Amino acid sequence: MLTTALIKAFIKDPQQTRREDVRTAYGKLAGITGLCANFLLFAAKLVAGFLSGSLAIVADAFNNFSDAGSSVVTLIGFKLSSAPPDKEHPFGHGRIEYLSALGVAVLIMLAGFELATSAIDKILHPQPADTQPVSLIILAAAILVKLWMALFYRNIGRRIDSQVLRASATDSRNDVICTSVVLLTSFLSLFFHINIDGYVGAAVALFVIWSGFSIIRETLSPLLGQAPDPQTVEEIKQTVLSYDGIIGVHDLMVHNYGPGRCVISLHAEVPCHEDLLHSHDIIDCAERELMEKFHAVSCIHMDPVDTDDTRIASLQALVASVLDSMDMELKMHDFRVVFGQTHTNLVFDLVIPFDSKIDAKALVADIERRVRQSDPTLYVVATVEHAFS
Repeated sequence: MLTTALIKAFIKDPQQTRREDVRTAYGKLAGITGLCANFLLFAAKLVAGFLSGSLAIVADAFNNFSDAGSSVVTLIGFKLSSAPPDKEHPFGHGRIEYLSALGVAVLIMLAGFELATSAIDKILHPQPADTQPVSLIILAAAILVKLWMALFYRNIGRRIDSQVLRASATDSRNDVICTSVVLLTSFLSLFFHINIDGYVGAAVALFVIWSGFSIIRETLSPLLGQAPDPQTVEEIKQTVLSYDGIIGVHDLMVHNYGPGRCVISLHAEVPCHEDLLHSHDIIDCAERELMEKFHAVSCIHMDPVDTDDTRIASLQALVASVLDSMDMELKMHDFRVVFGQTHTNLVFDLVIPFDSKIDAKALVADIERRVRQSDPTLYVVATVEHAFS
């Protein structure tokens, strides 16, 4: 495959996609390839459009021209985002890649608005198109090139987890659809003398605008602080829990500072009767593995829990059974017990789903009511929170 050949020729250590230099090399390869391909498509379609007098073909040509501009933005974005951390930006400049994706989307939308204006004028003042067979050949070839580019961008975007390349893949896929529609319009004009050029140009323009809007919507999510990928979360948990002496994980947070740049923080539960220095050494080992495996800054807070007191274990099992009976995807952690002469406090953090509409105080009161059915001396002291991952 051409994609495999390009990667083999221009990328050293292509499997090390978490490395900064490898990601940057992939980004440069994608940007340069896209720039060359889109500029050639722009020139070819522009010639075909002028030969035939078809606005739809000219509109599609300028769509490719905006794609060439997007490739320039991609190149600049990867260059700037690879800059090392500094005093003002201690976690690096990785989020510039997201801003690059926004720049690509803005260019796409501007091209779409310009095409829409031309299409409206064509509808109001229609002119017959003189479609040439060579135009059909150029459009058919363009469809094949854009289809390959969509697969090329998607392949590399998945390899390096790049939002801007995923946006470029979506844009190329949309171009395949748009050019196919333009090809159909040119075919109808050449063989059946049906002129719907202005209307198709308007449809292409609207599709381009919607494509840009969709990319903006998808790119804003990581900038606003979206939840980490569930698969990554599970991998982090299993990595930490693989250490003997760590019996639980909670309050996991993954702060995204750009692709390949994140801060991982979590609480790890350890038996309180273990030697403190031994537990601390285990935590240090887990932190180092997270840093190496995910190329992240990692910070683990050690939570000692009592695993030997059968009374605490019994009370924890009681609360767990109550939460399970409520069937609300409720979870708890940091469970501890304060025994007293007249009553016993069950203290824990209660994690509820983000889409839960129930009042927190009413929820805790309901849990306490159910718990006290087993023992009236028990009181629930719960801190309600949402999961960060």
